[in-house]
Amino acid sequence: METAFPYTKIPMEFARLIGRPDPGTRIFRREGTVKEMREWFDKLCEHIGPCVSPGGAAVYAGVTRAGVNKRLKAGKLTIFCFYTIEKTKTLFGKEKTIKDFPSGYIPVPECKAWRKELEERIQRIEARKGPNRMTPDDEAALAETDGDEEDMKSDFLNYDPHDKRRKGMRYRYPWESSSVERPFDEEEERGRGK
Repeated sequence: METAFPYTKIPMEFARLIGRPDPGTRIFRREGTVKEMREWFDKLCEHIGPCVSPGGAAVYAGVTRAGVNKRLKAGKLTIFCFYTIEKTKTLFGKEKTIKDFPSGYIPVPECKAWRKELEERIQRIEARKGPNRMTPDDEAALAETDGDEEDMKSDFLNYDPHDKRRKGMRYRYPWESSSVERPFDEEEERGRGK
């Protein structure tokens, strides 16, 4: 008998700081200054509890990083992302926004619950006799722990989909001084009517 996955509950005290979710997922995105990021992170730790990066989530759950990405994209794992931003001006006075790639945090209890779910499934599979030990549901759950080459890419986390129509938005890694233009794929460009 399957039980509902114990997703992290968002307390009202943190809801005002959390940021907006991507539709159909549990990916919450927020942007602001470094000072706002510190306040956000303190409240995240206070109200959500221990969290880890996507790489740390893979270790906790006993899956691959691609598996974590796959589960995040499917809306089956929660992540809180924060982008620090700064406004600058070009030599000609044109304003541009530089947005650092996000810091992302996944609640540890969800990682542990996923691992427990997988361990229990493996025990059930091993206890079954006969050639059809794995059900289609088992195969799907185990396939979710690993992804393909596309799932290895983390652009879906790095680039905020809410920025598609923001002009002058540039991204950078927090430890780099140079920035990069947000690359849109052809499908996104067609969707924007260009």
